[in-house]
Amino acid sequence: MKRLILTRHAKSGWENLEHTDFQRTLNERGLEACGLIGHWLSSNNYIPKEAFSSTATRCIQTWETINSKINSNAKVSYTNDLYHSSPNIILNCLNSATEDVVFLTAHNPGIGEFAEKICKSPPIHYRFLGYPSGATTVVDFNVSSWRQLKFSSGDLMDFVIPSELK
Repeated sequence: MKRLILTRHAKSGWENLEHTDFQRTLNERGLEACGLIGHWLSSNNYIPKEAFSSTATRCIQTWETINSKINSNAKVSYTNDLYHSSPNIILNCLNSATEDVVFLTAHNPGIGEFAEKICKSPPIHYRFLGYPSGATTVVDFNVSSWRQLKFSSGDLMDFVIPSELK
């Protein structure tokens, strides 16, 4: 059994107009959302052993802020491949995972499309298809290796958006 925690990076801003899209940082709302998601993950015992993140600043901050609330000892891989990646690239990234519980943070539209494609049945939630900032999906897979992961194979366990946790 494998478990995936899939989180879109939290809300970022353009406070510093000299930053490129890649350098954008989380804004106050995004940092708060990460705290809420981190507490939610912890309270539900969704603790990853491995994490993958886009190398964009807002994704790194999303992972690090969430991890500060869950206190995991997850090994982390930062990869440029997850910067505005397609569902196929996300799937390829997960094929390299080695732990049973994996966290992944990346960008829309790819992460939202991936969340929709990886589940046998996506959640009936009015915000799921838009996959807003901080959206988090927990999906279980009945496989022994991440290399066996295929689209439409995951059992949806949970879905939440930060505004529901306030």
